[in-house]
Amino acid sequence: MALDKSALLAIFAPKIIDQDVPGVGAVRLRELSAPEVSEIREACKTEAQKADFGFHLVIASVVDDTGTPTFTAADLPALRASAQSRIGELVSAVMTVNGFSVREDAAKN
Repeated sequence: MALDKSALLAIFAPKIIDQDVPGVGAVRLRELSAPEVSEIREACKTEAQKADFGFHLVIASVVDDTGTPTFTAADLPALRASAQSRIGELVSAVMTVNGFSVREDAAKN
């Protein structure tokens, strides 16, 4: 029997996922909706802005135990200044949770 509309919508609803990120530990990640991803893409049009795409995903996706965002846009400079070995792992986890292929994205840039 095929799934009905309500079952499909429940499957498609963004979820919060606990993810073990190498070098970081357990992090709670919120899946973003299609409009949220579109807004981030829209904000990352120039080459300089494109470099921050992953950081914007982190800001939008990383949440605490109550689902409240851990970071804000004011944290962007601190995220930029983070050690690549660890922030890169977090960016990769956030991208994967939100349906991006990290390898494909790297090949595009």
